[in-house]
This record gives sequence, structure tokens and C-alpha cells, in this order.
Amino acid sequence: MQVPPLARSALDRDHASRLAPDAVDRALEDPSTRVIAVAGDRAPVRDGALVRFAPDALPADVEPLVPLSWLGRAAGADGAAGGVILSMLVAEPFDVPGAEWRSLREVGADLDDADAGALVQAVALGVWQRESHHSPIDGSPADFEESGWVRRDVNGAAHFPRTDPAVIVAIHDRADERILLGHNAAWPEGRYSLIAGFVDPGESLEAAVVREVREETGLEVVEPHYLGSQPWPFPRSLMIGFECVADDPGTIRPDGVEILDVRWFTRDELRAGAVQLPGRTSIASWILDAWLARGARPA
Repeated sequence: MQVPPLARSALDRDHASRLAPDAVDRALEDPSTRVIAVAGDRAPVRDGALVRFAPDALPADVEPLVPLSWLGRAAGADGAAGGVILSMLVAEPFDVPGAEWRSLREVGADLDDADAGALVQAVALGVWQRESHHSPIDGSPADFEESGWVRRDVNGAAHFPRTDPAVIVAIHDRADERILLGHNAAWPEGRYSLIAGFVDPGESLEAAVVREVREETGLEVVEPHYLGSQPWPFPRSLMIGFECVADDPGTIRPDGVEILDVRWFTRDELRAGAVQLPGRTSIASWILDAWLARGARPA
């Protein structure tokens, strides 16, 4: 996989079309339109693919929490624009014959590019829609505009979906023979992953890498460089992957609050299952796989 699992997409978001006040209504009149249902971070999956409802096949007894929202257009033949894809946010899963409601964490890495991109977009948009009923300025009610992507309050101020940037860091020694993993206080015993943390206001990504690593592990690191990014809508993060070097790897010291343990691991130890590693949908798994691969055993 060339990019992180949830960075894949085959949708044209077609921002210009979603600005029309009647964009969703017109799309629902088009038989080529398809609707993806989401309940929290779950959606119905059948035969390894998202269930996409035709407008006339939407369940009549299911009431959406908010008006249906515009995700984009599917890729058509020879690169032409295809049908519109909408999202339908519901409170609870409903019966879909032959399908199971699966979470984005569970199936994100297994879906194809089109389904992975559509589901992560629908889940991320749904998180904001569920939680943003009022103006953050004065608490006044705010109504949807722009096909579900803007809320406008009674004073005319527009409010947009929020994304919280966070860095996630592969720290290795100068010889690139060991990688540092930490055990978070919220995780089950034996689970380890990369060091991560949110970017502070007024802080660059590179500065956040250095600060987070120092705060959580006691290490001073150098040479941070970008690897890739992916959305992580649990609830609203953008995970930005970096790699850096620890010149003095013996100075590790977990903060004891968020990170209870930090340890250096060789590739052979990780391949042998020394600890439980992150799930395949995460960017942490993607970064670790790349680190392991560049130290592959000779044939």
C-alpha cells in the first residue's frame, strides 16, 4: 500500500456542486445517486464492500439524524464524473439484508480505495454534524448549508468541520537497527505503538515532533522528516507521520502518566511478536510496516 489505509480515495468531492442550495435534493432525484449509511463509525458491509443504497431503496422507517449530506461524485467510465455519493447519518444500525455493520477501524484497510475514502469522509463529517448544533461563539442555533458542510448561526457566522492535527513519530537509533515504541496507560497490557500527540496552537509540525517525544519519552531527537498522513475520525484527528533519529538512545524515560513504558525493539523482535502492535487501519501500522520492510532479511 503506497499511502496509509485511510488516505485512499477515489471520490471527486466536487465542492462547487455541493454549494447549490438544492444540490442534495437534485441528487436524490437522480437514479445514479448512491447513499452510504453510517451509525457512529459503522456502516453496512456486504461481500467486502460498502452497501450503497439507491435513493428509492432507502429504508422508509429510518429517520436520519441530520439531512443527507454530499460526499462527492464516484469515478465514472474513462475518468468522467459518475453519480453523486451522499451520506446518511443514523442513530443506530438498521437491518440490511446480507450485510453486517462494521466499524471503520475494522474494515478500513480491507475496503477498496473508493469505499475507504467514502467511509472515512462520511464518518468524519458525521462526527462534526452530531456535535455541532450551536454556534461556538454565542450558543445560538446553527442550521446546515452547503449540503451538510457548513452550519450558519442566526447572526450569519459560518462554522466549518474541525480537524485536530496530531503528529505520530517513528523514532529510531542512528544505525536504524532499533525503533522506540511506547505503552499508553489506556491500552491493554502488552500493546505498544509509536509516540504521538496533538500539535499545539502556534506550533510547527517539526517542533511538535521534538516536543512530544521529549515530553513522553525523555529523548531528544533530530532530523524529523515527513512520511505521510491520514484522517483519523476518532473523533476528528489528522494523523501526520514523521520519522526522526535519537542520537542518545539510552536516555529514555516514560512520562509515567500517559506513557507507562518505552522500549527499544529490533526488527527481529517485532517480527517474532514480542508485543502487540497497532491494527492495520492505523497509520502507525503503515509506518511500522515500512520500517520493517527496509530492513528485510536477505533472500
